[in-house]
Amino acid sequence: MKNKKEKSVLEKLSDFAFAMAIISICTVGICPAFSAIAIAVPLAMGSKGVELGEDIKSKNRKSLIGGVIALALFVVDLAIIVIVKNKI
Repeated sequence: MKNKKEKSVLEKLSDFAFAMAIISICTVGICPAFSAIAIAVPLAMGSKGVELGEDIKSKNRKSLIGGVIALALFVVDLAIIVIVKNKI
């Protein structure tokens, strides 16, 4: 068996945040908790001043953008619900 490279905790968190951003966008922002996680992890890493590699920085940037897009989709979902509810 080949030895797999062990990921650091920061890499695992970055992967998790990126996955939450993708899930949140795929569900059209229906659950804002996913997008909150996708936004919170990169912000927490940035506020702690941790030295990050380029791959982690890139993944954090993507998850932050994805989380913001998913939150915008959540607002659109709420607007559609309000409009449809008023017409019924």
